[in-house]
Amino acid sequence: MKRMTTFLSLAAAAVLFGMAAGAAAADTYKVGIDQTNYEPFAWKDASGAWLGWEVELLYAVCETQGMTCELAPTAWDGIIPALQEGKIDFIFASMSINEDRKQQVDFSHFYYDSTTVIIGAKADTTVIDFDNPESLSGKVLGAQGATIHSKFLEARFGSAAEIKTYDGLDNALADLAAGRVDYVQEGLSTLSTFMATEEGKDFEVKAIAPPDPILGEGVGAAVRKGETALLDMINAGIKAVVESGKYDEITAKYPQLEGMLVQPDFGS
Repeated sequence: MKRMTTFLSLAAAAVLFGMAAGAAAADTYKVGIDQTNYEPFAWKDASGAWLGWEVELLYAVCETQGMTCELAPTAWDGIIPALQEGKIDFIFASMSINEDRKQQVDFSHFYYDSTTVIIGAKADTTVIDFDNPESLSGKVLGAQGATIHSKFLEARFGSAAEIKTYDGLDNALADLAAGRVDYVQEGLSTLSTFMATEEGKDFEVKAIAPPDPILGEGVGAAVRKGETALLDMINAGIKAVVESGKYDEITAKYPQLEGMLVQPDFGS
């Protein structure tokens, strides 16, 4: 009888240990980010470590909620399917909130916004008219594929210009610098980093995109449909980071972002 009691005690302990281990595992979240460099928000250095404003913000948000977050670099055009299939737990990757994506995922409160612009060579005198596709007739415009920017360019200029898409913004900018595309569209907060480099010094903002439903409502974290508990934690984390001053502290490390970001306001 004693041996049976001991066995049952051991079994019960094993179950409790398993439950505890499961609870610990449940507190670890795989976070989807774009696998290509997207400076100054997220990029991989020579050692393989991920750096950037958004990476730091993510870890700060997770810390406020006692969440252990692990980066899971994912191809951008497959990042929503990866979330839906359970390969990652949420997305924190400069994903703009728009109606199309709202049909597929649930979004947090936006955690930043940035003006959308088109950049091109300083020597280029073309006047870009967003209401007239022919204003860019024969031109080649670049953007990262499967983004609001590639969709916006296709909708506005696709009937008259060539829209070239890339698996990463860095490749689009490399082609811009090499003269293989005439313009690139993205958020000013990202393109300003490129224009401040030696490679980008001969380029400037040629046009500011007008408000458009395709461009969305700022950048938010994305979770699977109906995962309200996780969404609540992320929202609470974003609010805590903003209200504690940590958001400003992180942003101050990236002078190229000064005046470039619209910060979330949670009121009093």
